[in-house]
Amino acid sequence: MKKVIIMAGLSIVLLASCKKKEETVPVTPPPVENPAPEPTPQPQTNNTTTTTTTTVEKEPDGTSISVGQDGVSIKSKDGEKQNNVTITNKKKEVEIKTQN
Repeated sequence: MKKVIIMAGLSIVLLASCKKKEETVPVTPPPVENPAPEPTPQPQTNNTTTTTTTTVEKEPDGTSISVGQDGVSIKSKDGEKQNNVTITNKKKEVEIKTQN
């Protein structure tokens, strides 16, 4: 008798767990209205401004090497990338500039 009751309970649990589940789609809330009022238009005034521009001459791309009694200087430029290497008896310097 106990086995029958246990088997019946087990079969009820199995049937309940295999039952087709319905998925509920979450409801999206309505969009929030903009609480800020629209900005008031600025009064239109006619202003004329004069701008002057100055052009700076760019160094041309390429490589230059200078060798003298004081030491060696190597300068290289490729677009925005610039490399300077200076080696002398008194000064040793490496400078690399890259702009993106």
